[in-house]
Amino acid sequence: MRAFRVERPGEAHLVDVPVPVPGPGEVLVRVEAVGICGSDLELVRGTRDAAFCRFPVVPGHEWAGVIAVDDVAHPHLPAGTRVVVEGHHFCRTCPACRAGRTQLCQHYDEYGFTRDGGYREYVAARADLCHRVHRVSSDLAALSEPTACALHAVERSAITAADRVVVVGAGPIGLLAVACAAACGPAQLIVADVRETTFDAARALGATDIVCAPASALAAAVREVLGGGADVVIESAGHPLAQAAATEILARGGRLTILGIAGADRTTPGNFDALVFRDARVEAIFAYPSAVFARAVRLIDDGVIDPSPLITHRLALSAAPHALALLESRREPAIKVLLDPRA
Repeated sequence: MRAFRVERPGEAHLVDVPVPVPGPGEVLVRVEAVGICGSDLELVRGTRDAAFCRFPVVPGHEWAGVIAVDDVAHPHLPAGTRVVVEGHHFCRTCPACRAGRTQLCQHYDEYGFTRDGGYREYVAARADLCHRVHRVSSDLAALSEPTACALHAVERSAITAADRVVVVGAGPIGLLAVACAAACGPAQLIVADVRETTFDAARALGATDIVCAPASALAAAVREVLGGGADVVIESAGHPLAQAAATEILARGGRLTILGIAGADRTTPGNFDALVFRDARVEAIFAYPSAVFARAVRLIDDGVIDPSPLITHRLALSAAPHALALLESRREPAIKVLLDPRA
């Protein structure tokens, strides 16, 4: 079968590999759709934290497909069943897993980073990580993983109908945070970014207001629209300037949820005075617990959240180098690019 494999940073290509044989507790999944994430770009570039990857590896932690063959050990997952698979291969036995915080498993292991993921035709996946999908396509189901990240942030933000909410950063995760926040019915939901490329998608997903301004003026522009500060700010841009702007947007007594990762940019010094003076509550989000992933799948499958406005490209697996370059260069509007290993 075909797979797109990263041999080492800067070296990635299509390869022919054997179809995996499921081991105990595993089922064979034929991949129908896999989303490209910004962290996949980091993997190829070699800028992802070494503690969260290994080489060589097949990327792909946002993927869905169908059970390829019947397995008597898993009668609840007959051949043809559409499933979406959790990214984290958690152990279930460490203290974090026993507490339900599976994203903090002491034995970090994740499809697409430390074990081969969905940029291939078939995956032998742990059956207990397979979530059945009844109504939506594999394209939409594949977006359950990034939706789970956004949903975790929104749930931790505890949004109410009286809240004025701002999402800073209109990339894929920020847009999904908009969709999840909109489902909470806040009084106002603003999306703020330095670029306006994805604002149509933001409106389609439930944003009530849009703000576009340079990073240095973003906070002031948002506060002008609000007529003050925001009750909830979700920062998803993953840039130090965006994180600073998010703090300035926040009202006194407000809640700041940091979802973005600045990554290699650790040169900008931090100062928490603004948060102290606001008596703010701060949440920092890493991925999602297994229970949140399950809720994200249900929200998409039941049509409560429709992530389809994010999908701008569907390409064959053989076009993976082009797809990665497309997202890296930003020469044309590209929000979520899906690869189809069958094509």
